[in-house]
Amino acid sequence: MGKKILDSKALYVILSILLSVSAWLYVTSLDVTKDSIPIRCPVQLTDVDILEDRGLMVVSEELTAVINPRATTLVLATLRSNPPTLKASVSNITSEGEHTIVYTIEPPEGVRQSDVEYVNTGSSGNTVKVEVARFLRREVPVKGDFQGKTAEGYLAGDQDDFRFSPATVWVSGRAEDVNQVACARVIVTGEELTETVNESLPFQLIGASGDPLEGLKVSCDTDQVYTVFPIRATAEIPLEVRVAEGGGLKESDVEIQLSVPSIMVAGSREAVTAQVNEGALTLAVIELATVRDGDELTYSIPLTDELENLSGVSTVTVTVRVKKRVEIRTFETASISVINVPEGWRADIITQVLQVEVRGTKALLDELLEENILVVADLRDITQAAGPYTVSANVYLNSAGSKSEIGELNPSSYTITISLVPDG
Repeated sequence: MGKKILDSKALYVILSILLSVSAWLYVTSLDVTKDSIPIRCPVQLTDVDILEDRGLMVVSEELTAVINPRATTLVLATLRSNPPTLKASVSNITSEGEHTIVYTIEPPEGVRQSDVEYVNTGSSGNTVKVEVARFLRREVPVKGDFQGKTAEGYLAGDQDDFRFSPATVWVSGRAEDVNQVACARVIVTGEELTETVNESLPFQLIGASGDPLEGLKVSCDTDQVYTVFPIRATAEIPLEVRVAEGGGLKESDVEIQLSVPSIMVAGSREAVTAQVNEGALTLAVIELATVRDGDELTYSIPLTDELENLSGVSTVTVTVRVKKRVEIRTFETASISVINVPEGWRADIITQVLQVEVRGTKALLDELLEENILVVADLRDITQAAGPYTVSANVYLNSAGSKSEIGELNPSSYTITISLVPDG
């Protein structure tokens, strides 16, 4: 086995190469002959913040400089693979335009400053030219643009419904570029949308013409804006009024007409669903004892804060038509009394006669006698002090028929005058 290894030609080739490289490295390390080669290196600018404080900025792109290091072959090989660092300060620049600044050369790690000397080419020496322009940092508003589509039964908000965080974007850069920016525009897209948009989105910089600005060399303090844009459910909600019988009428005796039978509402899916499940929106309860044939009543449309009325109608006119054949007569009654007079006091009734309007069929009105119409005032809550008082009174009909067949009109409008005096 050992003999076969020693007889291998491949082994001798590898050993020859290793010996040659080792010999070259040894000879190179002893070589003190120096040479120079050109190397192009990027230039790092320092003290840029000082320049920005003066309202200036460097607009030159990819600054480079060619250096000519003179060193031994081994050092030059190192510099080729790991070029020196060139640094130039802009702290002395105080105006716009082209400026020539000096750069320093820092050798890479492993190379001493004394190992290299730099041969300057041309009369400019270790300098580089930079273009400086006026710097501007400006705040622009964020605006939204909806370009998506909602699902059936849903409605997107309008321009004023966009909410952003932050609401403005800081744009920095060359003044002539920054001044072109009018706003930052967020575009909301999507298909069959049913949920309000709540997410961080990118934006475009927009010019005064409303078109996107392309190729601007500016920077922004953020690249995305948290955007809220409402997508609301919609539904048509019927309107209604309810009635309470009285004054000789019941619900089937009247016809109710609404100027607006329904409205379209929008809101969250939960709020709209809740209203749909609840059914018609009740505007009011109409006391039939307070209305006459042809009366027109106006009511506001009550909506919770979670819903928006898309129809734009805020009030509804309700017309009441009496279908039943009834009459209205005025009766004059002297049957006036009081109850719950405070202890230690006496109530003298000043009102002797009261006129009462009664509605009902002709047959029931013909049977009603004035002495069967009773007026009673409750003094339970009266102030206990001597003097005259006007107090509310209730009207009672001692007649055949229920309140939905015969009854007084406007029952809460009747009052009498009494005088409260100490008893004894």
